[in-house]
This record gives sequence, C-alpha cells and structure tokens, in this order.
Amino acid sequence: MSKVEHHLLPNGVEVDYIDETHEYFINGIKYPSITELLKNKFGNQYNNVNPEILKRSSEYGTQVHKEIQSLIEMRDAGIEPFSEIQEVCNYFTYVEPIYNIQPIILEKVVVLYDQNNKPLACGRMDMLCFINNSLGLVDFKTTSSINRKYVTAQLNLYYKAACQSGYIDTDIYYDIQLGVIHLSGTTAKLIPMSKLSDEFYLTFVN
Repeated sequence: MSKVEHHLLPNGVEVDYIDETHEYFINGIKYPSITELLKNKFGNQYNNVNPEILKRSSEYGTQVHKEIQSLIEMRDAGIEPFSEIQEVCNYFTYVEPIYNIQPIILEKVVVLYDQNNKPLACGRMDMLCFINNSLGLVDFKTTSSINRKYVTAQLNLYYKAACQSGYIDTDIYYDIQLGVIHLSGTTAKLIPMSKLSDEFYLTFVN
C-alpha cells in the first residue's frame, strides 16, 4: 500500500502526497505537479537521455538533497554536519559560507493557484533561506549543466506558489532573490536567476 504524506500549509490548505506515484491531492482531487506544467510548456528536457541513466541521476540528486536537509536539521540540533558525498561536503564547505546562506525551511509542499484562487498545481520548493541577509528561494541541482530558461520558469512558479501558500509575506518581503545551488562534482556555486513578472505566471493559468 502506497504511503501518503499529509501536509498542512500555512494558508490552511491540506495536501496529500503519494511518493510512489508523485501525485498530489487536495480534498481528494488530484492536481498536476508544477513539473508537469513546465513539461507541457517546454517539453521534456531529458528526451534524449537514456532512461536508466536519467533514473540513476535523479536518485543521486534526491540523495544529495535529502542528506543536505538532514545535516542542516542535525546542525540545528547541535551536531556538526559530516558527509562522504562530495556534493554535500561542498555545500557546507563552500556554498553556505561564500554566499552567506542561512537556511530557513526546506522541502515544503506548495500550491499554485489561478486568478480565481482555485488550485492549479502542486510542488515542493527546495529551500527558503537568507542570502546575504536578503530572503531567497533556491533549488538544488546536481546535473552537469543548467537549463537557465527552464529553471528560471521553475523558480518563478515556486515563488508564486510559496507566496500563495503563505510561506512568504509579500508585504514584508516584497523583493526576493531566486537562484540555483549547482552541486556537480567539483562545481559548487549559487547561480542567480531572474524574477519574472506576473505576466509570465499568467501564461500557465490561461
């Protein structure tokens, strides 16, 4: 039997997530993921990649992200982070101190709404943090290269959904930094991404 995760969002909405099938439900109704919205607009950026290689790459990326999250939580409890995974070590050794990143929350389910405040899609933002004392929303990537157009769209939809879901008070944080934390082999850096206008968001609504 598939395990169901229950998530209560700051705006009071409850979302059920089935990890095995990557499906999101609100009040028993299934909604597409934000990734599906992006695929519908941009196509599958990994069409030419061997499915087995893609599967291993995705699993490794998930492992890196989960270990970073776990070690951040352990550090908050007073335990010094340690990992044998190079990309994880590089995050703590280089990315956090160089870019002055202070994690706030990680791996939170968000809901994207249309203009009539009806759910449109669901997803998970990777990390809300402070970057040099300014609020930032970042996504972890372990691929060898970054598709800037796709990732810019992805981050902007996550930002919109995070605001609508109650994670970001836009009256206080009217400006926010978006970026990708790129961890691949010896690569360890924060890549800033552009914040787009609502006109961009509306292309996914209409």
